[in-house]
Amino acid sequence: MQADSAAPATFSDFNLPAPLLQALEELNFTQPTPVQALVLPPALEGQDVAGQAPTGSGKTAAYGLSILAQVDPKAKAVQALIIVPARELAMQVREAIKALGKYMDAPGLRVAALYGGHAMRDEVNTLQQTPHVVVATPGRLLDHLEKRNIIPNQLKVMVLDEADKLLELKFQQEMATIVSRLPRRRQTLLFSATMPDKVMALVRDYLTRPRMLTAEGGLVPGAAGEGGAAVMPSSLTLRGHVLNAVEQKPAALYHLLQQPETGQTLIFANTRDKVQELAQFLRGRGVAAEVLHGKLPQPERDKALMKLRNNSAQALVATDVAARGLD
Repeated sequence: MQADSAAPATFSDFNLPAPLLQALEELNFTQPTPVQALVLPPALEGQDVAGQAPTGSGKTAAYGLSILAQVDPKAKAVQALIIVPARELAMQVREAIKALGKYMDAPGLRVAALYGGHAMRDEVNTLQQTPHVVVATPGRLLDHLEKRNIIPNQLKVMVLDEADKLLELKFQQEMATIVSRLPRRRQTLLFSATMPDKVMALVRDYLTRPRMLTAEGGLVPGAAGEGGAAVMPSSLTLRGHVLNAVEQKPAALYHLLQQPETGQTLIFANTRDKVQELAQFLRGRGVAAEVLHGKLPQPERDKALMKLRNNSAQALVATDVAARGLD
């Protein structure tokens, strides 16, 4: 299903609260993406939604606006849970939700991110302030629920973001236990880049009479993408190289990195072993390459990202799961 000609042309057409519209204007989000145009109307009405939407489609703003339209900043209760597969995505979603809720009524919006590798004591201190929205990876969220650091009895909305990746990372049991501890009367929003049978099973188990939506096509100019970025910024160039053999890939990549027009580069590999092997290959040829994968301790992950941001690294070699949510 695609957005039709009757789809809202601006965010004001959704009758969003004024504080959210003010934040959208500040973020230069002028037009809803196809995903947002499809998701927001039923979600704002309180319906469950299952959306097939890839990273970069604007789904974070779609469910973020839906959540924030329901959150009462004056209520001292966790009102929304957003479950994501990776810590980087948890951090980015937290910042996106905070930006969208910047102008909400006093005492203001509180958003927490919970994920493995982060000090549990710091998270407990944050939860004692009772955030309105919690963004979390499944294992860490379950830890806090079991310790009763989170009391979800006033929960309004649960979001499963990147459901296919949650299943790929074998979080089925954790998610089942989490859902069993939540109020049955809640809104559930699910987003996934693909909709295989296992994801459809989640839809059947966790959603009630959901609207099934698929938004195809790219972002419209000036639209709000993931984390506030357009899917294809003008500074990004896509180039393809046809190779005769897999063994030629490292050398071809090194050649590409040596070109004057090639700047800092994010390189994806399928496995941790491939990440380490490729980074070692590049380092041996004088390329400042850092690695990012799921088994890397959090301080080392932060250090690698900092080197990329401060231009002391030319390349970041990452598994696709570890790099999800990078802005």
